[in-house]
Amino acid sequence: MKYDVVVIGGSAAGVPAATTAKKMNKEKSVLVIRKEPESLIPCGIPYVFGTLNNTEDDINPTTNAKKVGVEFLIDEVSSVNTDSKLISTIGGETVEYDKLVFATGSQPFVPPIPGFDLNGVYRIGKEFDYIDSIREPLKKSKNVVIIGAGFIGVEMADELVKVVKDVTLIEAMDTILPLAFDPDMISPVQKELVNHGVDVRINVMVDKIIGEGGSVSGVVLKTGEEIKADAVIMAIGYRPNTVLAKESGLEIGQFGGIKTDEYLRTEVDGVFAVGDCAEHIDFFTRKVSRVMLASTAASEARVAALNLFKLRVIRQTKGSIAIFSSSIDTISMGAAGLTEKFAKIENFDYIVGEAGGMDHHPGKLPETYKQRVKLLFTSGTCVLIGAQIIGGKSTGEMINILGLAIQKGMTAAELSIIQYGTQPTLTAGPGAYPIVLASVDALSQMHQK
Repeated sequence: MKYDVVVIGGSAAGVPAATTAKKMNKEKSVLVIRKEPESLIPCGIPYVFGTLNNTEDDINPTTNAKKVGVEFLIDEVSSVNTDSKLISTIGGETVEYDKLVFATGSQPFVPPIPGFDLNGVYRIGKEFDYIDSIREPLKKSKNVVIIGAGFIGVEMADELVKVVKDVTLIEAMDTILPLAFDPDMISPVQKELVNHGVDVRINVMVDKIIGEGGSVSGVVLKTGEEIKADAVIMAIGYRPNTVLAKESGLEIGQFGGIKTDEYLRTEVDGVFAVGDCAEHIDFFTRKVSRVMLASTAASEARVAALNLFKLRVIRQTKGSIAIFSSSIDTISMGAAGLTEKFAKIENFDYIVGEAGGMDHHPGKLPETYKQRVKLLFTSGTCVLIGAQIIGGKSTGEMINILGLAIQKGMTAAELSIIQYGTQPTLTAGPGAYPIVLASVDALSQMHQK
């Protein structure tokens, strides 16, 4: 078989890459090779353990890709010869390509904690069959310990506490969601988790996982405390899945991702890498970043796909901003760019602008929630470098607006006079729009200096 474009991997990066490539090059043949017929929506995985009825409710559809002419081969790639441009699969197929995109994603990081290999210790992978196989055992557990309070850990805790008697969430750092939020912003979310019944432990590390008869019976902390558990979830992050890329001779970067240029081109002509398997560069520092997000993966996939055959679209974003959002029942959270902690680590001189209020007007309307916005600006030019929001359901789209503002280098002055639409059941009031008020707060501090 011969194709103009072959994409290895068909999830958050692979499918958008293939679909965009076909839309931009209708005369070209495009093939996606992936291991499973169905792939999960990565960000929706925690919800299959509580809110959703089954794993099938979290399937990432391929309808649009197939509609535009993308073909799929359900198989596993065994080798890639970049000299002859030939791909071999475990199923015995040989595929020739002109352009190749690695979109092999990432795998859960499982640290060598003693007892990590006991029965009942789970990872939150992205494979449909694996998640489907652990769904019922986890829901039937009585005591679940989750190690790691990033987004996956927090969302898993909030979902499992709906169906499991005792859920304990353990984080080594001084707050939940430590990479995205400052402690002063995220404390309401931590309180909400506790109110839901989650036992949240911060500033503590796991020493070992213990068991009886080969199965988990508990977790022992560095303090010596033992927590009973018949299931343990490792939620300590992910690492690039680059085994195939290494074997194919591609250059691997500092944190294990495939090295690319800003158009996601590798050093091998005609070979690209997108998503979690690729190395990322931080938007602010230009240093290598560990950010792994489905939204980043999809964006990179389009950058590569738009420029497979010619440089058609100049990439103006020179790195990953890291834009997060999540929701715990009625409280939502969003973050983009730098936190105060990381701004200090990277020696940024900054000003913080803040605003609070209600996300609807008047505040007595149904489903109205308290809202808090925190913005970080450089102290000299007042350029936006970070944003955090805690509030209601509008948080998700507001943080996307602020992510765009960071990407475009907007200043506090520009944000303080942006034009916006308001509606009582959808937004804060016209005189109390929090992004504007937080920007004015920062400006007032700047002019007082």
